[in-house]
Amino acid sequence: MRIPLHVLRQWRPDQTRKTGYLPIDGIAPHLNESDYSTRIRPGTIIVFGERRAHEVIDVQERPLDLWPDLFNREWDRYTTWWAEQVLAGHDMGNQPEKSTWEHRPVVLSVRAADQPTAKPNHYAIRAGRTFYVLPEHYSVCRLCNEIPPCTHATTEAQVEHAVRRTDELMAIPAGACLFCGQAITSRMNATRFPGPNLWRPDLGNDSAVFHARRACEEGADSYRRQWQDKGHSELQAELPGAAGDDS
Repeated sequence: MRIPLHVLRQWRPDQTRKTGYLPIDGIAPHLNESDYSTRIRPGTIIVFGERRAHEVIDVQERPLDLWPDLFNREWDRYTTWWAEQVLAGHDMGNQPEKSTWEHRPVVLSVRAADQPTAKPNHYAIRAGRTFYVLPEHYSVCRLCNEIPPCTHATTEAQVEHAVRRTDELMAIPAGACLFCGQAITSRMNATRFPGPNLWRPDLGNDSAVFHARRACEEGADSYRRQWQDKGHSELQAELPGAAGDDS
């Protein structure tokens, strides 16, 4: 089964759509329990760590004087930024409280869901962090015990996608849009990127061109980021009649 592209970009399990929120004051106060969201409770099974199923044992507030240094530094940066926004005239609402800050550390106690007698492990996590919540009868990969799609499956899918995209790019003729592969006629707006073609070096300099339309924005934006990383900045926006003939 082909793994959808959005899963390759940002992993999510294929057996649940439910997001779990920690049972902590100030976090999702108006949450409605549904097929898509729930409160995490002792006994809830979540995806934690390297795509592994864990049973939640407990969630506790962490005393202010026991915050890890990282969280204290982030709190200081946040409150400084908040004060700057207020001085700039922005409506920032009530002044933040350290004890209810959504990014404060709380202690999550979990153990591997398939080891009910194991000793729990304790982690300092952000109060506002969410987790995928698994059903009681969840499935795992028989080879690596990860929640599907497992690392091996997504890696193979990424390689397959890259090979397929390379084949698609190599089939695009000179002067055509590097995203959709369709011709750019003299009546079409287009954006051309000067310099070496990062996706099709064989086409020569100044050959990277995209339709200036919504359907091809994703490809143009992706190329622009790579192109700017190379130190470029000046684009060539082409008006109708400047993109080539329309025969």
